[in-house]
Parts: sequence; C-alpha cells; structure tokens
Amino acid sequence: MSPRSSPADEWILPILGDLVSSDKVALAVDAIGEDASIWSAAIRLNLASDDDLIAAISRRSRVSIAGSLEVSTEAKTILPERIARKYHVLPLTADTSSIEIATANPYDIDCERTIAFICGRTVRMSLASPMVIAERIAEVYDGVRRMPSRSFDRGFDTIDGETVIKLVDRVVASGIDARASDIHLEPGENGIAVRHRIDGLLRNVALLPIAVGIPLVSRIKIMANLDIADRLRPQGGHTSVGIGGTRVDLRVSTLPASQGEKVVIRILDQRAAIQSLESLGLDEFDAPRMQRLLETREGLVLVTGPTGSGKTTTLYAALREIRRKGLNVITVEDPVEYRIPGIVQVQINDKAGLSFASALRSILRQDPDVVLIGEIRDRETAAIAIQASLTGHLVFATLHTNDACSSITRLTDLGVESGKLGAALKGIIAQRLIRRLCRECRIVANSGAPRQLRPSIAEDVMVFTSTGCEACGMSGYTGRLAITEIVVADAELERAIVSGASADSLATIARRGGSRSLWESGIARLTSGQTSGDELLRVLDQELKPADSAATTELWDLFEKAADKGNSYDSRNAENSSGVTLPHRPMTSIVAGVVDVYVIRPLPGGWKVLVVQRALDTRCPGAWEAIHGKIETGEAPENAAVREVREETGLAVARLYNVTVQPFYLHMFGTVQMAVVFAAFVDEPASVELGEEHQKFDWLSLEEAAERFVWPREREALDHIHRLLRTGDAGPVEDVLRVF
Repeated sequence: MSPRSSPADEWILPILGDLVSSDKVALAVDAIGEDASIWSAAIRLNLASDDDLIAAISRRSRVSIAGSLEVSTEAKTILPERIARKYHVLPLTADTSSIEIATANPYDIDCERTIAFICGRTVRMSLASPMVIAERIAEVYDGVRRMPSRSFDRGFDTIDGETVIKLVDRVVASGIDARASDIHLEPGENGIAVRHRIDGLLRNVALLPIAVGIPLVSRIKIMANLDIADRLRPQGGHTSVGIGGTRVDLRVSTLPASQGEKVVIRILDQRAAIQSLESLGLDEFDAPRMQRLLETREGLVLVTGPTGSGKTTTLYAALREIRRKGLNVITVEDPVEYRIPGIVQVQINDKAGLSFASALRSILRQDPDVVLIGEIRDRETAAIAIQASLTGHLVFATLHTNDACSSITRLTDLGVESGKLGAALKGIIAQRLIRRLCRECRIVANSGAPRQLRPSIAEDVMVFTSTGCEACGMSGYTGRLAITEIVVADAELERAIVSGASADSLATIARRGGSRSLWESGIARLTSGQTSGDELLRVLDQELKPADSAATTELWDLFEKAADKGNSYDSRNAENSSGVTLPHRPMTSIVAGVVDVYVIRPLPGGWKVLVVQRALDTRCPGAWEAIHGKIETGEAPENAAVREVREETGLAVARLYNVTVQPFYLHMFGTVQMAVVFAAFVDEPASVELGEEHQKFDWLSLEEAAERFVWPREREALDHIHRLLRTGDAGPVEDVLRVF
C-alpha cells in the first residue's frame, strides 16, 4: 500500500476482524476512498454498522459508549476548536480536574496527552462514531442545527398529539427500564436533554428536538393534573402508569428556566422501595444491632443522613418487620411516597393546618404502638416525639445530620431537654448509599486502593474497581447498598447526653460501646469487594473518620514508648485499627492493624516454634514467617491472634501472651504498620492443617526458626518471647502479659 493511501485508522483492522472474515477485511482495505478510512469503507460496503464497530471497540478497549453528545459551555471553552478538529474529538463536559471527550479512537495516546497538556486536566474518553462526531463538531463550532436524537426520534417526524403521547410513554418507560429514580427533561440551546438518575448519579441519555419541548411538557402536565397554560410558576403533581401489570407512581415537578420549563419525574416504584430488612444488605456487624433496636418496645430511634441517603427505605423496611408483630403503626410523612398495607399513613398538608406537630397530637389519641415521624423540623415536633417515646410508644424519626451523634446535639439545639432525651433515646442509625460494583465486570485494582485510603487498609488486602459492561450500562456499578453507623444507647451514653457532652465526646463513648463509624463501615464494604475506593471517596469525606480522644491518647502513648527505644513514628494522619484519626504529626501515617503470632510447643527437650512458608500466589511468595494477619474492623488484637492461628493452622491456643509491638514501614502505601506481637502456646498433639495462604510448615528449634525467618523483626520478637517466657511463664509480669 502506498504512503498516500495508508489508512489513518489502521488500528481498527483487528477489531473489524472480530466482526467479519479476513476476506471482507481485505475488501474494506481495497475499497478505501479519498478519506483514507477503513471505518468509512466498512460502512459503505455494509460489512458492519456504526453501532457494531462502536460496541466492538468498547469491548476491546473497556471504554464506555457516549450516552449523549451534548456539549457543555465550559468544555467547549476549554478545548480549542483547532484541537477538536485536528484529533476529531468532541468536548462533552468539564470540571476543575477533568474533561470528557467523545472519540472514535481510544488508542490515540498523542491526542490524550495533547488535550491533557492544553486543558490542564485529566482526559476521560467515551466512544462515538467518527461521522457523528464530525457532524457534532460542525454543529457546535459552526452553528449547524442538530438532528433529533437517534434514541427517541423514530416515528416523530411530525409533532402531533398522538406522536407526543407515544414520546412521553417512551421516555417514562425507558427511565423505569433503566432503574432510574428520576427522569430529568432539561431544555437547552441544542434541544431537550433527557437524563436519568441511576444509583444516585445523573446520566445523559438522549437529546430531543427543540420543537417537541412545549408539547412534551404539556402532555406531562395533563397526566399530572397541572395547569398547561401556566408556564411562569413552578408546579407539582403526580400520576401513575402501568408497567408489566404493575402500577408505578410518578411525582412530577416543573420549573420555569431561561430556555423553557424543566421537568423532573420522580419514579416511585413500590417493587424497588418496599424492601425487607434482609434486603438492605446489612453486614454481620450491623445486622444484630439493627435487630436489637427493632426489638425495643418503647423509646426513640433516630435515622439520620442527608437527602437521598436511603432513610425512607430503611424506615419502611423496619416498619415492614414491626408490622408482623400485630402492632398499631401510624406514620406522619411529607409526602407519603409509598403505600404500606396494614399501616395508617398520614399526609402532611400545611395549607390545611395539618403540620407534623398537629398530626402527632391527634395520632397519640389513636392508641398507636409505633409512630413514624417523617422528619423532625422544629421544637414543637421534637418535644411531642420525646414525650410520646417516654409514655410507652416506640417512635421512629428522621433528621438531617452528618453522623449519628450529631443528631443528639441537633435535638438539644432545638430545645429538647437533655434529661428527657437521654432517657428516651434507644438508638441512632446514620447512613449513606454507595454504589455496588457490577459482579459481571469488576476486576482487581492493580494499583490498589487510592492513596487517601491506604492508611485505613492493610497492605495485603485486595480491592476491586469497575470497568463497565452491557449489564451495568458501562457504568461499572449495579444498585446501591447502605453504609451505616448504628449507635445503641447504653447507660454511659445516657449519662453523657444528660451532662450535655459534645458530639465528639458522644462519638467516643459510642465507639467504646461497640458502634462502628460510617468510615469504618465504608472501608468494610471496600475490603469485602462490594464497592470501589473511588466510590467510597465520592460518598464519604475523610473528615468523617472518627476522632476518639481516649483511644488517640492511648495509642500515641504506645508509639512514644516505642520511640524511646530509638524509633521515630511521627505522622500526618495516623489511625489505629478502629479507624481513629490521630493528631497532626509531621511525617507519614501509622496504622496499627496486624498481628504476628509465634506458635510454640513447650516440649521437654526444648521449645519447638512453628514456621510456615507462604504460597506462591500470595505476597512475598515462598517466604518463611510466623502467623501474620490483619486485625478486622472492631476486632481486639488478641481475638485476631487466636482467629489467625485457627484459620491458618487449625490449632487451638492453650495460653496466649502479648509480648510487644513492632513497627515496619511500607513505602508503597506511605504507612508505618504496627504489628502487635503474641506468643501462643499449644498443647499436644499439635496437628497442623494449613490454610490457603501457606504451602509448607515446620517445627524448629529457637535457633533454627530464627535462621529460617526472613524478617529481622521476627528474630527480634522471638528473642523477646524466649527471654520473657523461658521459665514457662512471665514471672512477675505474668499478670500483665498473659491474655488467658
């Protein structure tokens, strides 16, 4: 092939080969026209369609397909026209750190580097046909009017009544099929943008012609019994549609904007909202605590979190559980979004004088066992809720606060007496919703967790990330799950509430009582492979990591004692195994999160020490070591030691001693790990059954074991153990070192 006819998109040959035979690929190459494009030739010869090629490129490159080619003003401003035309890309969206472009060639490294340099932002790519991109470049930069979106334009050549009805039906049905919670119809200069909110995030779906804007909004207003002639005021209403033999409620809101009326349709699908308690996906840590709160017969249970954090779903699941007990349950809500059979639900109507407070006063005369208050907004509602909870009723209520213990101070700020609040409060549930990784396409994150999360995760924990596939709409996620902080009130917490303790002090007491922070719950979801590090950082701010002053002081004391021996443990952001953030220190982060356990047989002829060799598919393959493992969230180090011995060797510990704490630095994570060292004595017969992490074991003398160990700190720890315990016990310090 001559240089003149060498195709610009020669990279597409193996991808085209996945779709057609080699003879047809050769035919496409021979048919290259003046534009020197294999892509164009394949389309012209009907060997493949644009959609076929885009889908094949997406599968091979793991780059998602562009849902919409709408261009934001900021993206157009940032990316110069000459660059867009040179590399045949279309700027879509931009923020302070990234720019998204549509391209037909995700392998153009020169394009990515140039745009990143010029824009000063990370480049995110999505795929579109080169012909469509060329048309859109002309529309955006030359002012050529855009044709209707291919997703919705079939059959809408004329804007008559029947056509508009079909269009609205298709828009609503597509949103329900996509599991959207909301459908946004937003008028703009180029058309009516259709966007779906799926799993909490908006996705561009289509761009409808400008001409359908007014008829489209009018049809939706008619369905929701709104005034179609009034386009200057916000309106709200609701309607329902039949989908698959089930009625789905829709809540409609309109808002006048500069380009026309914006419409948001909230999809209230009973099938997705009214869930069982089990379907919430609470893990083994929080599920028993939730069940304990539901077994309470009286008192106040608060559910807190920002808008969209799943509070209503959690409350409805709780009511569904309580309803089975034959109790009289009444709710006060604004609005009542989902109907629950067997429960009386009261809709607030402020215009008619039916507020939360007035409704509650009437409800308490209806002999309720359980009362749900949609939201405590004022002092009067808070006072009635507290009084009801102190007079034999179980009251559930919601608040908007960042974490569990902040809701306590929020109620006292509203004027609730701390003495009554301390007596009434039974528990608090704070929560957020986080997207669940798609099981079809999730992969191990080769780069590990994001740097901000590494101090919270042990170095040998495997985390996952998203790639995108057809099953998840190329998003990498399907559905959401809750991360929760469940505080069960006890006597110490009640005394602190009565004394007017701060939110930080209350959080410290809650941790001592066994509660887990939102941050720790999120880390548990990450390390169990249910979500990604990027998603966790998107939902939770690192400031939500708990600050337990008592635990902080205790941990720093431990570090400073070690420092007296010549080691340095300064830190910028140190944490203990419970996720406690330590005071500012000027070096790196410190994590106390692992145990080293030296398993010993005290035989008449001398000690035998267990050494185990790591399997080839693990970190440090082939290395000989003592039993080493992670301290799980909320787990005491001594319990972790016993568990690791049982899981990795099958042995039962007869006597356990805590000996010392050893630091080691992990440069790839920027952390100083603190290993809590234990000596575990086992009885005969000491029959070992190795776990998956190890391939061989041996019982060696002290000298042989010290020689076999890879790490010098293991030889040092073994020497400490022998010096302290060589007589059979720890002598005068037995009561300090022996765990059991």
